[in-house]
Amino acid sequence: MNMGAHPMAKLRQQLQEKGLLEKPTAKSWTKLITLLIIVGFLYAAHIMLPLKWGLLLLPITALFTTTIAMIGHEGVHSSACKSKAGNISIATLAFPLFSGLSMNYWREKHNVQHHAFPNVIQKDPDIYSWPLTFSSEEYQSSGPLRRFFQKYLQAYIFWPIITPLVGHLMRYDGLKYIVTAPFKAKKNRFSKMYLLDVSMLCAHFFLWLGLPILLGLSWQITVGFYVMLWAAVGLYLTAIFLPGHAGRPIVMEYDENWRLQIETGRRIKLGPIGSFFFVGLDYQIEHHLLPALSHFNLPQAAPIVKEYAEERGWEYEEVGFIRALWDSTVALAVAWKTPPIVIDASSEGNLGLLEDFGPGAPQPENG
Repeated sequence: MNMGAHPMAKLRQQLQEKGLLEKPTAKSWTKLITLLIIVGFLYAAHIMLPLKWGLLLLPITALFTTTIAMIGHEGVHSSACKSKAGNISIATLAFPLFSGLSMNYWREKHNVQHHAFPNVIQKDPDIYSWPLTFSSEEYQSSGPLRRFFQKYLQAYIFWPIITPLVGHLMRYDGLKYIVTAPFKAKKNRFSKMYLLDVSMLCAHFFLWLGLPILLGLSWQITVGFYVMLWAAVGLYLTAIFLPGHAGRPIVMEYDENWRLQIETGRRIKLGPIGSFFFVGLDYQIEHHLLPALSHFNLPQAAPIVKEYAEERGWEYEEVGFIRALWDSTVALAVAWKTPPIVIDASSEGNLGLLEDFGPGAPQPENG
């Protein structure tokens, strides 16, 4: 395609003129190192303080721990540093070594699948999470017990029961991916990135679980702290990731990728403190349009992207954090009866008309 005629050409030119496509390597490393120092002091405090004070401190410790993991998300997107080596280093430190999450698994699931097809039926893995449903399409294909859960229970038990499992389940999925990847690969089964991932995952479990026990901490305290900390991190991660897409349209078919990226996302309005911990995912729309854009530059890019969307008549949603959490939770409650839609630019209407695609609706042609 002639890049001058590309739908994103004008937008990228505007961002380039303002210097927003530059990746602030020094800022990324400064933030990561500062966070590592903070959590180092917090972890030491947990060792020295009585148990009851450690439990009170846990939500703060988990919040800073979550933010380090979120910087790993930047590294995998190559948005943290100018150099490839810098991005790989940040991703390695924050994901497999610190968080115990495979960066190769995350790249495949998040970068390749989710970013290409956000909220798209049968393509986005983030809208398929057993036993939950995010649309009537999956509800109709579920068994009777699962349907009962999806219709009457999922919205109520999601936050107190499911979200604390998220951090551990992501780690489990990553380990399963690492174990099975060599058997699925047709060539280069043990690449340098694969071996780096595996070695850092092994180091993670040794540093978090093995070393403290060798140094004299009881295994009960060591394992208990690990389980509780990452359960709290799972809650925070869900509160960061879920509002970016939940409650936005679930899509069966679409004909404009750039519109898909905008209309399935949500901009969450936060102050500078909240935005610090979100590491760019409060600007979900801008992040999806330009995933390699540093989170430090997203606030300046947002007005430009919003204008870009509104010029084309595309819906750009921005709400406060509490409203986003509420809308996301309500969406879970009614997901069982929420049909996927078709995004069709040829239809009439200010937004190009989003057509319901549910039982009895006309079936779109594949292609």
